Amino acid sequence: MNQPDRDRTPKGRTGVDRTESGEVRLRVGVPRSHVQMPSSSGWGRMWRSVLPLLGQSVSIGIWDKPARSRFRPPPDVWLYDGHQGPLGVPEPTVVHLQEAPWRLPSTRPLLTARFLELYEMPSRYAAEAAERIITPSESSRGQIIDEYDVDPAHVLMVPLGVDLALFRPGRPGAADVIARAGGDPARPYVLYVSTLHPRKNLAALRTAVAGVARRGLPHGLVIAASPPPDREDYQSLIEEAGAELPGAPGRVVLLQKLSDIELAAVMAGATAFCQPSLMEGFGLTTLEAMACGVPVVVSNRGSLPEVVGDAGVVSETDGEALESTLYDLLTDGDRMAKLSRAGLARSLGYSWHATAEGWLRALHEAVPEPQLGPFEWLLPTSVTQTLTQGVRVPIHRRKWARDAEQRLRIIQTPRRVDPPQS
Repeated sequence: MNQPDRDRTPKGRTGVDRTESGEVRLRVGVPRSHVQMPSSSGWGRMWRSVLPLLGQSVSIGIWDKPARSRFRPPPDVWLYDGHQGPLGVPEPTVVHLQEAPWRLPSTRPLLTARFLELYEMPSRYAAEAAERIITPSESSRGQIIDEYDVDPAHVLMVPLGVDLALFRPGRPGAADVIARAGGDPARPYVLYVSTLHPRKNLAALRTAVAGVARRGLPHGLVIAASPPPDREDYQSLIEEAGAELPGAPGRVVLLQKLSDIELAAVMAGATAFCQPSLMEGFGLTTLEAMACGVPVVVSNRGSLPEVVGDAGVVSETDGEALESTLYDLLTDGDRMAKLSRAGLARSLGYSWHATAEGWLRALHEAVPEPQLGPFEWLLPTSVTQTLTQGVRVPIHRRKWARDAEQRLRIIQTPRRVDPPQS
């Protein structure tokens, strides 16, 4: 069979982008709003991390709106956040959907009419119009297939990545950030990083930390919070989040509008990280905490058990269960040290380069080329396997693997365990 002519203008293109060698590059349209998302949000970090890497393999065009123009040829394919609804363009589309939890009994009562108006039907219409759907976990993939009745072959699971240069063990600065917020910089703390939406289940974590304090441990609760997009009662949610714990005054520190470096410092300084959500599509902050070498406790909902694997502690979502889980962990130095190393090792299997490769595969499937095989994401079970499994490993992954063992040696000594106070 003759190979396709790489110099020939592909069908449907009115202009062609080529590399220096003459190879045709796929033109990808992205709404401008996606590159303007703040990096302080998980979505913002995702788009800001993936698009520059994707731009090494395709030509990315930033569009204010997907309108026709005599002076600018349309892209071959559009890439955008499907939760914002369909673009209504004639070209193929690839959408990213974080999750589809609209009908889950645990979360539906917590979703306001405003939230459902913003996300439920727009997400459905975008999914139905898309050639391919990208989602970051198997949990979310199952939701999307069931909720939207789309072809499973068109839904690609591509996990998110983590910036290992930013989120790393030993990063200094947490004490200064906490002191500026009025907290005690010497107090060990459990960290929560998420929005203040009720489905994130912060109330149960507050109950758990209050219970841990009553049992004699000195730990406080540091909350790095961002506003939920659909709640008009945000101010009341802030007040509830930052209120004193019953019977344990001076234990809560509320942080807002942190820079990326400040967030990474607060993560690296935590004794433990807890994500007690009733539903998560991925749990990026959990992965970032693991990259900082911090033991993580997550709920048994959504994608969180999938992300942490055996490198984290999985708990029921009620306050009593979280209290027991946290107390057992915080009083077991050997277990904390083991989880610290295991979480760091597992985080090394997630990179933004791998995320970009998965997104690229989805784009090419939407505009097929016969040379490309199906995309499959595999988490390496060990650094050694990555180096010795006998397959071609891209240069950036080989460098990542060579550096990995050194990163794993960063944490050698167990974390301090404070005895219960009498």
